[in-house]
Amino acid sequence: MKVKVWMLSLLAVMVIALTACGGNEPDQGAGEQPEGTDQGSETEENMTIRLGLVCGGMTPLLAQIGINDGSFEEAGLTVEEHCFTSGSDAVQALVGGSIDVNLGSYEHVLRFANNALSVKAYGQLYDGVGYSLIVREDAPYQGLEELAGETLAVTRAGSLSDTGLRYGLEASGLDPDRDVEIIGSGSGASMFASIENSQVAGGMVSEPTISQMVSSGDFRVLYEPEIEYAGIVVMATTEWVDENSEAMTVFLRVMNEINDRVTDDPASAVEPMQQNFENIEPDVLEMAIANQLARVPEGLRVTEEGAANVAETAVELEIIEEPVSFDEAVDLSYLP
Repeated sequence: MKVKVWMLSLLAVMVIALTACGGNEPDQGAGEQPEGTDQGSETEENMTIRLGLVCGGMTPLLAQIGINDGSFEEAGLTVEEHCFTSGSDAVQALVGGSIDVNLGSYEHVLRFANNALSVKAYGQLYDGVGYSLIVREDAPYQGLEELAGETLAVTRAGSLSDTGLRYGLEASGLDPDRDVEIIGSGSGASMFASIENSQVAGGMVSEPTISQMVSSGDFRVLYEPEIEYAGIVVMATTEWVDENSEAMTVFLRVMNEINDRVTDDPASAVEPMQQNFENIEPDVLEMAIANQLARVPEGLRVTEEGAANVAETAVELEIIEEPVSFDEAVDLSYLP
């Protein structure tokens, strides 16, 4: 009965997340500007950022808090949230001009560089792949090396969840392509069902679902990738940033201030984040928030090691053809 009740709660969270995303399609209202204004250009009276992100998860935590608690508005910055169901859709909107800034994987910045498009990373919100391998509490495994011959689930092939799992398996002496079977199982309810029904030995899950599953007592974390990895970065076209430097500076400064504030008091972020996850118990949500904050890099800075790890993986997976230098892809001059 406990699992059924928990499952209903998870389904409710998924419905709310999808509903929120549905109301923020990237091309709704794009190009509609008051008469006499210049789209995408900041003014002294009003600064606006059309922000793209994949909704339903917590890796854009600092931006979500700033939108929900009014921190951006207090700083004179209007942030319009545009939800997407995939990172690829979001970056298409970025280069198409439907959004101004995107919160997404650093590998997209590398793709842009390989295609001679002027998009850079201006800060980082999450250091890591953002997923952990969850197994049933009664599973016999105590380490990745014990998973030989098993089937494991990721959200989809080539995703950050896939990258993180393969990294861990290789570090444990297993060949991800020979010693285990890796399948795509989606996220949320579908991933939960795969793990709960033992269709897979374990699955890669993100917050707040990790904290929900672990707090139920029926699941545990078997593996959490510790690799330094430029996971979620703040990206924009260099042209937009040149024309809206104050908006970008304020956006980054406010998120850095939020990080300092809620790191000292994670409970203070529960109320604003319940606007996104109203069916998650406050104590579970606080746990998820604390876990996310632990992976925010100091000063929101992209590190050369984290960027290099992404670039190396991108070349190996043939996501990009040529290596991209740190200076080509990153500009930290707008950080406080």
